[in-house]
Amino acid sequence: MKKSVLVFFCTLLCISCQTKEKESVPKKKISLIGSWEYLGFGRAMHFGDTLIKRYHISAVGNVPLSDNSPEDFFEYFTVDTVSTDTILLKDGVKTFKLFRTDIDYDAMVNEPLSNDPEYNFEVLWNTFNEQYCYFKERKVNWDKYYQKYRPQVTSETTPIALYLLLEKMLNEVGDGHISINLPDELEEEYAKQSMVVSEVAEAAEDEDDSGELEKKVKNALIEKYVKNIKHYNRGDFKWGAINEDVGYLQFSNMIGFAHYAIPDSIPREDFWGQWWQKLNDAKNYHEDTWDGTRYLMDSVAGTFNTKKAIIIDLRFNGGGFDEVSVETLNHFAKREIDFCTKKARRGTGFTEKQTMTLLPAKNVFQGKLYVLTSHLTASAAELLVLGSKVIPNSKIIGSTTEGIFSDILHKKLPNGWTYGLSNLVYESMQGKSYENIGIPPDVTINYPKESKALYAYLLEDLKDGDEAIEKVLSEVSPHSN
Repeated sequence: MKKSVLVFFCTLLCISCQTKEKESVPKKKISLIGSWEYLGFGRAMHFGDTLIKRYHISAVGNVPLSDNSPEDFFEYFTVDTVSTDTILLKDGVKTFKLFRTDIDYDAMVNEPLSNDPEYNFEVLWNTFNEQYCYFKERKVNWDKYYQKYRPQVTSETTPIALYLLLEKMLNEVGDGHISINLPDELEEEYAKQSMVVSEVAEAAEDEDDSGELEKKVKNALIEKYVKNIKHYNRGDFKWGAINEDVGYLQFSNMIGFAHYAIPDSIPREDFWGQWWQKLNDAKNYHEDTWDGTRYLMDSVAGTFNTKKAIIIDLRFNGGGFDEVSVETLNHFAKREIDFCTKKARRGTGFTEKQTMTLLPAKNVFQGKLYVLTSHLTASAAELLVLGSKVIPNSKIIGSTTEGIFSDILHKKLPNGWTYGLSNLVYESMQGKSYENIGIPPDVTINYPKESKALYAYLLEDLKDGDEAIEKVLSEVSPHSN
């Protein structure tokens, strides 16, 4: 691919109505110079000779982002030309459609108001109003939120007061993919808030307890069932054989799968420090994640090729990158098969649907697939659960998943604060959305919804044998042990 925004080449193929044979159309030079707007997503770009300027856009004002050189931009993204006025921007499993426009996006940047609390509230509220896609599903009247919170913001509102108000408003929506990040300069003041101190302390203690319990449960499962355990990237992924018939994969998340060959022998903190640095320095971390998952799953499928079944345990998995889920499922797909669609909020409607497809990997496991779920199974992990439904001889065992599917659309306020929201609707090939309701299992186990209660339940359950794993063993290896 040429690293120049002046000319982009593509070959278009057309089909003759008479012959039904493909004919080559001569390559066409297409200039990318000028402004382009995403179809949905509230983003835009301006391609210049030496600089690419990017923006978050909304009806009340645009927020400029960091500029890119053409070299950096094209090292990360792949651009496919549809026409002189339409391009596809590809990033891992994500594809964005952009259209050419004459809009001057700089003109809608209101720099004098960048730190005005009222203006920042308006930008955030309007961004959600234009791009968030689950108000109906979550029974949220966003206009009423405006009436409730907007009068509380004035030009004199302090940064900490504005942050607390925005945080409270967004928390009311009840979507795990919505967030607003606490700016570093407000951390000390945030901690001084008497009520917040208590809440933060309780939350931190709760999180510590949950983290230790989670670690204890995952280790106990491995110790009880798995022989010759193998670790990947300091144990974020563990796998091994339960017996001669069944393999076991324990996914802690869908994040730590890029293979950077960092030695596991170094301290955990140093390992992840180096790993994140390599991820941040990567030309395209989505591609690194995809390649790392393929590297790992090729080994798994090859090692387990004589097994009758593989268990994928997602009961502790809160999500991460879609590439991990898709590439994992590619190692169970015996043929090319569409498994879901996604569409982005656009005005009062949506963009056209994009279809997500499984493509059989080099090493495909031929046996049965069992996926273990709980209410903590969320986001990209739910995408794997959804995709498993189109895999023959697969079964979901556990509790209904959390029901938060959308990618997080990352945004920036004029004052520099960052936040995230859901703008994508994922649906099965039958048009079913599981947002806010979760994917029900084929075999139900009534696990507690709250994390600490779930871990305590599983630890107790392990004394007589993990119910989900035992169900698999009774089906696949009824006479073993």
